[in-house]
Amino acid sequence: MIDLHLHSTASDGALAPPALVRRVHDAGVQTMSLTDHDTMQGVPAAAAAAAELGLEFIPGVEITSVLDRRDCHILGYFLAAQPPGLARFFDSQRTGRLDRARTISARLAKLGAPIDIEAVIEEARSVRAVVTRPLIARAVVAAGHAQNVKEVFDRWLGDGRPACVTREGPSPTDVVRRIAGAGGVASLAHPGLLRRDDLIPRLARAGLGAIEAHHADHGRADRERYAALAQRLGLAVSGGSDYHGDQHRRAKQLGTVGPNPAELALLRRRLHETASAAGLLPRADIIHA
Repeated sequence: MIDLHLHSTASDGALAPPALVRRVHDAGVQTMSLTDHDTMQGVPAAAAAAAELGLEFIPGVEITSVLDRRDCHILGYFLAAQPPGLARFFDSQRTGRLDRARTISARLAKLGAPIDIEAVIEEARSVRAVVTRPLIARAVVAAGHAQNVKEVFDRWLGDGRPACVTREGPSPTDVVRRIAGAGGVASLAHPGLLRRDDLIPRLARAGLGAIEAHHADHGRADRERYAALAQRLGLAVSGGSDYHGDQHRRAKQLGTVGPNPAELALLRRRLHETASAAGLLPRADIIHA
């Protein structure tokens, strides 16, 4: 089994990178990628744990871009843990998340659900994690303002809800170009949730290497449509469960919705193409880890 969309405590997942790798291994996955939000801090520990257990490990990240005031996620695969040219970019993404977190906290206070946002930020820093909406939602639950994270998103933090803040950020095209420029393969995450298929040909022209046709929230029709679109545009296909922990709604799909071996092989070929275009040589430890 292959699962190329997984989150750890480096962003909004429930398990530390080594524990996540063990959970993935126990689920029967043979090839995995850690794709935390806007950070690759968890990659070294996850890679080491994967090597100990004999799992094939592909370094990854899920970068947040902004499209028409909505988050648009771009996955980056086969990147070094400190990608050339991306370190400063990740720093700016982290700063943007901190600014947004404090604004969200102020809105929550006005809505009668105050939290100690500085404690949330400090906790994230202690494990070298970025601050995400799910982390804030957990703090709201811990403060007694809601029964669970879903309630927090339904009432306050979901897109269009009163405490949701759309942060400024890079465009999807910019993120795709940055990933490709660093020698990685960019894949549009869960396009069935974004519902902006008009964007995909533009991203392909900018260097997009793949579409995440396989995702826990995609039905059969979505998977088939995006696989066909990828083939039509000459793109590879990626996929994964988007696992955040066993209490998350996608937990049961861990390892069940990834690409097949032939699709993974095509994704690897895209690595050689993008690395060559960027003037970089693909690293053997990334290709065959």
